[in-house]
Amino acid sequence: MKIACLGVLVATTAVGGAAWADGPRMLKGPYLQDLAPRSITVMWHLDHAAPADITVEGPGGERVFHAAAARIGEATIDRLTPASRYRYRVDIAGQSYRGEFATAPEVGADVPFSFVVMGDTRSDVDSHRRVVERMAQTVPDFVVGTGDMVDDGYRQDQWQQFFDVEAHLLRDNVYFPSVGNHDRQGRGRTADSYRAFFSVPDNGGDTERYYAFSYAAVRFLVLDSNEYSFALSDQTAWLERELIAARQDRSVRHIFAVMHHPPFSISLHGGARDLRERWTPLFEKYQISAVFSGHDHVYERAEHNGIRYFVSGGGGAPLYPRAPDPNPVDLAAVKKFERVFHFLRVTVAGARVEVTGVRTDGSVIETTVWSDVPSTVLPDAPRLVASAADRAGTTSTRAGASAAPSAAAPAGAAAGGDAPAALVPPPEPAGGSLVWIGLGGVGLLLAAAVVVVRTLRR
Repeated sequence: MKIACLGVLVATTAVGGAAWADGPRMLKGPYLQDLAPRSITVMWHLDHAAPADITVEGPGGERVFHAAAARIGEATIDRLTPASRYRYRVDIAGQSYRGEFATAPEVGADVPFSFVVMGDTRSDVDSHRRVVERMAQTVPDFVVGTGDMVDDGYRQDQWQQFFDVEAHLLRDNVYFPSVGNHDRQGRGRTADSYRAFFSVPDNGGDTERYYAFSYAAVRFLVLDSNEYSFALSDQTAWLERELIAARQDRSVRHIFAVMHHPPFSISLHGGARDLRERWTPLFEKYQISAVFSGHDHVYERAEHNGIRYFVSGGGGAPLYPRAPDPNPVDLAAVKKFERVFHFLRVTVAGARVEVTGVRTDGSVIETTVWSDVPSTVLPDAPRLVASAADRAGTTSTRAGASAAPSAAAPAGAAAGGDAPAALVPPPEPAGGSLVWIGLGGVGLLLAAAVVVVRTLRR
C-alpha cells in the first residue's frame, strides 16, 4: 500500500467567506488520476491543510486509507482488482465526498473500450460546460486532454474555474492531461501549478510533463510539445525508446500519441514544423495508430504517410478560422476541417479503431474507422512503404447524418485515409537464390553450345 500526500503552498482565490475555524473547505475534487489495472490515485485540494480518510469499497471488501494533513492531497490506492468497479469516499473534518471508478483491464487484454479526447478549454465557461456535459453522457473509460486547460497557468482562479466545470466528470473518470503553452506560467515558462494539480505516471523523467501509460492493448505516449519550455532533443530520445519498446511488446496492438501542438493544421497557428521534422518521422517509422493534438481551436483530421492526425481544440476557447494562406504541407495533409466546439469519442475493439467528432448538441462531425494489423518492429528493421494504391480503401470516413455543412476542406482532399504501411518485408521465397543460380548455369551452357556450333561451321 502506498499513500502519497503532497503539501504545496498555492495561492488560491477565496470563494465564499468560510474561516479556518469552520474547518477546511474543498476547493477541487476529489478527482481521479493515474489509472492502472491494480491502482488509482485520488486527489483533492483544500483551502488549508487537513488529514483525510479514503474508504474504498469493491472486490475484496472495504478498505480505509489514511492521508496526512496537506492542502493538495494525493492518495494512491493499490492492491485493486483489474477491470473492476469500486466506490470511494473521502472524509475530511466530518465532511464526506463520494465517487466511483473502474480499474483498467490487464495490460495486453484484448477487450473493447472507449475514451474521450478534449482540449483548449480555457476561457468560455458556458461552452466548456456544454462540452463536458455532452462528454459525460458517453460514459467513457477515461479522459485524455490535449492541453491549454487555462489561459494563464499562474492564475489560480482559472485553475479553480477549470476544476469547477469538470468536477462531476473527473470525480468518476480518470483524466490524463498534456501540458499546453497556456498551462505554463511566468517568464520561466514553468508548469508548477500543472505539476501540483496532476499526478501522472512517473516514467518520463523528473519533469512530470511527458509520460506513458497502457490501457488494455494500447500504449499511450503523452508528450510535452512546447518548444521553448523543454529540450525536445531529450524528449525525442525518450520517445523513440518508448516506441521501440512498444513495437517489441506483443501485447501492444495500437500506439496513440497525445500532445498540444499539431504537426499539421490549416487553422490560425498552422502545423508545427519542428514536430514534423523531429517526431513525425518516428511516428511513421514505428507506425503509430493516431496522434491527438489541440492548440488550434477547431476540429481537423489529417493524414500523412499513413499516419492519422486529429486536432481537438474545441473545448471552450474562442474558435479559430481557417488560415487564409496555409502552408502547402498542411494543406496537402488536412482532409477535414470544422470550426466548432466539440470532443472526440475513440473506440478500440481488437484491430479496429473508430474516432468520432461530436458537437455539443450531440450531432456528429464525422466518424473515421480503420484497422491496424498487429506487427513487431525491431530497431533498424527493414520496412516496406506501401503505395497509395495498396493502402486505398482500408480506411472509411463518414459524415454524421445530422452534421451541418463544415468549412471547406482542402481542394481535392480525399474522404478516406491511408492504411498503415507494411512494417516488415515479406520473407524471400525458399530456394530463391538456388533458382537464380540454376538459371545462370543454364545460360552459360547455352552460350557455350553456341560457341561450339559456330566453331564446327568454320
